Amino acid sequence: MRITGEHSLPAPPSEAWAALHDVAILRAAVPGCEDLEQTGPATYAGSARIGIAVIKGLYRGTVSLSEEQPLESLCVAVDARSGHGRISGQGYLTLEPKEGGTILRYTGDVHVHGPLAAVGQRLLPSASKSLTEQFFQNFERALGESKAGAPRGGF
Repeated sequence: MRITGEHSLPAPPSEAWAALHDVAILRAAVPGCEDLEQTGPATYAGSARIGIAVIKGLYRGTVSLSEEQPLESLCVAVDARSGHGRISGQGYLTLEPKEGGTILRYTGDVHVHGPLAAVGQRLLPSASKSLTEQFFQNFERALGESKAGAPRGGF
C-alpha cells in the first residue's frame, strides 16, 4: 500500500530536522507509543498499541533512519510485529523551507502480513492515513512544546 502526503510545520528546517532525531519528540509523536528508545545513532526500538477496527494489539519493532541528507531528506524503515501480524515499510521524508516554517513531504510503501492483512484489508488505507496524520499532528505539538520548554507528557 502506498502512502503520500505533506504536513506544514511552523518551524524552520533546522528545528524540524533536529526533532526528527529527538527520541522524546518521536515518543510523543507515535500514536499509541508505549516506549521508544534509541538503540544506535540512527535506530530506535519500541512498542505501540495500535487498533484497526476490531484488531488491536501491541506492536514491537524497530525504526531505522538512513540516506540522510541533513536538513533536506531521509529514509525511514519500520518493522513491527504483534500476535496479529507484521507491519513493515519504507518511506522518504523531505523538508522544504517555506516562509515561517517547513513543509514535510512523505511518500512510502507499507506492507501488512498475517491476520491483520486478511481482516483489515478494506480498512487499511484509511487507517494508515489516519495514523500518519496523527503522527504529524503529535509531532508538531511535541516540537512546539519542546521549543517552549514545556513538559512532554507522561512517556
